[in-house]
Order: sequence, then structure tokens, then C-alpha cells
Amino acid sequence: MKIERIWGGFVSLGLVAALAVPVALAKSQAAPSAQAAGKEKGMHGGGLQAAVESLNLTDEQKVKVKDIFADAKTKGQAVSSDTTLSDEQKKAKMKELHSGIMVKLNEVLTPEQQTELKSKMEAAKAAKPPEKQ
Repeated sequence: MKIERIWGGFVSLGLVAALAVPVALAKSQAAPSAQAAGKEKGMHGGGLQAAVESLNLTDEQKVKVKDIFADAKTKGQAVSSDTTLSDEQKKAKMKELHSGIMVKLNEVLTPEQQTELKSKMEAAKAAKPPEKQ
């Protein structure tokens, strides 16, 4: 199924991002608890969530980010289980969902946090092995 490949791609990106977080944390001398939090998130975009949570968020930002990811998880599961959608439609919906997550996150994050997240995502993408077609 293509949706599993798509979701697997998100998971792979998340895992790569989760692996990049400890390196970034070591460089910035941040608390090691963020590394453990990244590993606990597991599948379904946990890498992105761990990367965001490693950005030294305020308490208010933490609440908003938690809500964004909870909403995204619900919507992602709905797309995955929607049997009326073709694989290509599911792929498009997942891309749309990811874009929506990024827009919402950028509304919550400071410009400095946005820049740091972008660099973490680029590093994770660069470290990701090419997908086999």
C-alpha cells in the first residue's frame, strides 16, 4: 500500500530528525532529557515533535504545540483509515496535513525557534537515505 510507504516516509523522516536532535543538543549543551523524550515518541512524526520540543519552548508554547500534534495525529489516522480515498489522494492529504502542521507551528514559534527547527529538518532530510521507488 502506498499510504504505508508515505506514512513510513514520515516515520523515517521523524526518526532521522530524532537522531539529529541529540547531536544538536550536544552542540548547544541542552539538557539530555530531550533526547530521551525523542526516543519515547516513537512512530508517527515523533521526530518532528521531538525536534520542536527541543526548542526551549515556553509553557504556553508547550501547550499549543501539544494541541497541534494531537490534532495532527487524529487527522492523520482519519486519512489513513479513509477507504474512500485512493493512495494518491491519501498522499496529497498527508502532504496537506504536514504543511498545515508547519504553518501552525510557525504561528507558535519565535523567529529564532523557526530558524532552528528549519535547520534541524534540513539536517534530517540530508541525512535520510534516498527512497527506493
